[in-house]
Amino acid sequence: MKRSEHDPNESLELLLDTICNMFGTIIFVSLIAALLALTSTTGKTESSLASIDIERERQIAALASRAEELERELAKLPSAAATEVEPETEAVERVEAALGEIKRREELVERYSAAVESVTGNLESIGAQIEPLREEIERLESALDTARRTKDRTMRTPLERALELRLYTIVVWEDRLYPVCDWSNRTPDTCARFSQWDDRYAVASSCRLDGSCRGMNAKGFTRTIPLRPGAGIPITDVASLLRDPSFQRLLASLDPSEDMILLDVASDSFDSFSVAKEAFLGAGFNYTLSPCVAPLPVYKDNWIPGTPRGL
Repeated sequence: MKRSEHDPNESLELLLDTICNMFGTIIFVSLIAALLALTSTTGKTESSLASIDIERERQIAALASRAEELERELAKLPSAAATEVEPETEAVERVEAALGEIKRREELVERYSAAVESVTGNLESIGAQIEPLREEIERLESALDTARRTKDRTMRTPLERALELRLYTIVVWEDRLYPVCDWSNRTPDTCARFSQWDDRYAVASSCRLDGSCRGMNAKGFTRTIPLRPGAGIPITDVASLLRDPSFQRLLASLDPSEDMILLDVASDSFDSFSVAKEAFLGAGFNYTLSPCVAPLPVYKDNWIPGTPRGL
């Protein structure tokens, strides 16, 4: 049964409670969005924020509809002038308190919105850092795999054998590879190839070959090759070395069926030798090893008649 009389103060309280509940709901929903953004991953955060936005819009629409309904009911009530009812002091205080609470919660919503935007920006910056971390993980896994293979390999005496291959000298110094010659455009003259200096790693203008070369098995000469400190190909791990463009260019200039790698290793780079050896073996090359006793950066080697022997 519909009531015939209405208390204006009671209707006003109902409206204020509804408005306060509406802002309280908005603030609660915003707080949930901020907490979800702080504790979820990037994908979950975006999904949760979207769901919260939809729920917030639904709640706002419902509250707006309820507010319109209450306003229509309030319009039907007699005005204060018609009823000649003076507003009570207690009702005025409640209205002022409600307005103050609404303002406080609006400020709270603004702070939570700023926190949500900050968290979203941090998640985007984290996404940009993932790819370098993934590459670093791959490099470490490759290094670990190389170390594991070296550790678990059955020890045996290296089998040295005579090979009818042309020796290509690479100095391993300060954990870098220094190819002393450039055979990317090799001359048909076998002896002349020993003086095709690679100016990227050696000072070609100061390189010197003394003696005579009369064929693959009849050599008798000495080479003096000043190296360029710091210009060699860096040796870190097998995967990084194989990806290095300079190392790829070096492999492309050689032929495993014709060339054998001579690694002349300085005393400061014995740890790097195993990485370089693995890389060349993986590319299909035979190799031989020699300790470098020359006072680097000026490298010297001697060649005598004979057949190269490799491992």
